[in-house]
Amino acid sequence: MALIPPAAPWQRTPQDLPSVAHLRRVLLGDPSHFALEQELNPHMVDADGRLRGLDAARARAQWQALGDQYRDLGVDVAVLPAIAGAVDSCFTANPSLVLPLPSGGCEVWLSRMAFASRQPEVDAHRAFFTGHGHALHEMPANVVRFEGCGDGLLHPGRFLLHAGVGPRSSAGAWQHLASVHPQLEVLCYELSDPRYYHLDTALALLDEHSALWVPEAFSDAGAARVRQAFANPLEVPVEEAARFAANAHCPDGRHVLLESGCPRTEAMLQEHGFVPLPVETGEFRKSGGSVFCLKQAW
Repeated sequence: MALIPPAAPWQRTPQDLPSVAHLRRVLLGDPSHFALEQELNPHMVDADGRLRGLDAARARAQWQALGDQYRDLGVDVAVLPAIAGAVDSCFTANPSLVLPLPSGGCEVWLSRMAFASRQPEVDAHRAFFTGHGHALHEMPANVVRFEGCGDGLLHPGRFLLHAGVGPRSSAGAWQHLASVHPQLEVLCYELSDPRYYHLDTALALLDEHSALWVPEAFSDAGAARVRQAFANPLEVPVEEAARFAANAHCPDGRHVLLESGCPRTEAMLQEHGFVPLPVETGEFRKSGGSVFCLKQAW
């Protein structure tokens, strides 16, 4: 078992681990029922503590533009139908984790959502991936929190997971996954800042050597781990991290879809050979998510 706790030293590098295929398709969730009904993270309320207001038509247009951007890149886009009563089902990164395997193919791990209101989303992912012939797995009963790719980030091209431990995913989830797959390395990061409640709000993996990251979201040990795992760690300015610049997605190792209005991050990406593709996700940021949260790679 290769679970590396947050403060433990890591003795290897990504290149020491087995190679795996890249996931080239994305699953988006129809936002017809998207709404803010309860506070699940600090981004959902204004300075007075009231839930933010949403513009449903604007959210729909932003979601459509994101899908169109993927299609323009040649990415195959599947759409999960809207789920009545499941207002967050558009955030498809959270209810499952698709894990590519060194032997080929992939398997799907179903989440244990931290909030009961989001559990119906897991059933929708179960139905979708069953219909596409994927092997499904569930966490044991003693794992009470596991939010898929919100906290589990696949290192591009390697059998390696960067795993957040905090309010949405427990260490036990990653321990179980590592025990099932002895070849899998799981690097854990402790999440203690409520603004960065999922690892995907503070770390975006671009290619095998590069990542966007928010230094303020990590402990000293976590920051050292990011620098060890990536030869090219790109620091997101704190003011652009507040716009979810680090909740980005690079589907092909070159093009980076990220929140608009982050010029310093865009310039940094260009300087390092990436092509930034800004998209507006302002309505979804009111619920605490942006590009990465709105898709599941599979």
